[in-house]
Amino acid sequence: MALERRGIPTATFVTHVFHDYARGLCRMQAMEALPIVVIPHPVAARPVDELREKVRKVHAELRAALTRTQ
Repeated sequence: MALERRGIPTATFVTHVFHDYARGLCRMQAMEALPIVVIPHPVAARPVDELREKVRKVHAELRAALTRTQ
């Protein structure tokens, strides 16, 4: 959030289990527009190939978050 406040685009990855919590934190910080990229849960102790595939599926969303204008 500190980088976003300085005008540096970021994207936060969360799993679907934590999406509502992450949105709540954004509201509490008055940053409702902060990009959150959601991937399927779980990610802990998962094989690297599986994690890469999860991220590949949201690549367009990630790219849009990082290249948006403030």
